[in-house]
Amino acid sequence: MTKKHEVRIDRKKLHPWLDHKLGLLLKECAKEGIYLIITEGFRTVAQQNALYAKGRTKPGNIVTNARGSSYSSQHMWGVAFDIAINDSKRLYDTDLIGKVAKVAKSDKVGLGWGGDWKSFPDTPHFYLKKWGSGTGELKATYGTPAKFKKTWRMKVKRKKGLLIWKDANKKASLKCVKNGTKVRVMHVKDWYARVLLADGSVGYMNKKYLK
Repeated sequence: MTKKHEVRIDRKKLHPWLDHKLGLLLKECAKEGIYLIITEGFRTVAQQNALYAKGRTKPGNIVTNARGSSYSSQHMWGVAFDIAINDSKRLYDTDLIGKVAKVAKSDKVGLGWGGDWKSFPDTPHFYLKKWGSGTGELKATYGTPAKFKKTWRMKVKRKKGLLIWKDANKKASLKCVKNGTKVRVMHVKDWYARVLLADGSVGYMNKKYLK
């Protein structure tokens, strides 16, 4: 096994929360001596349709039941990625992927796993659990992936800047973020938005001053 991870996707196209959790997964898997290839991330309509054609109108085996035009793949919403093991002889080794799944589903990472699906299990597939195991809630809430993506980024809109807190209880602040600073929004709840800054800092900011 190659002792390093290989990320073959553009992580900036993943939902910020998923990108954060991917980083946690890579870190925890390395501790276990398991190194991953991140093979799939965000997909366009054209890319999803090309996959859907496999085993139907194009050579190969059927790999998905989701048409691109239906927005039914989590990949199209940026909330899922696929993996392989970074070992040419054990790319999709059942035992190793099972160990990765155990790490991914732990409290330290908190991802959902396609291997738990009863219909059409997808063992290399990991996703954000916030919107369930499919795309129904996302489609009902946002309509299209393009509209959903508009919620991922905001700017600080406060002349004196805005504190970023270590936790939602406001017990300790990390620093003051300047007015106009762009932040990546992981999720919004109650008074706060949990954000990811360009320097990798993760914390909580008052959503009232983010636009």
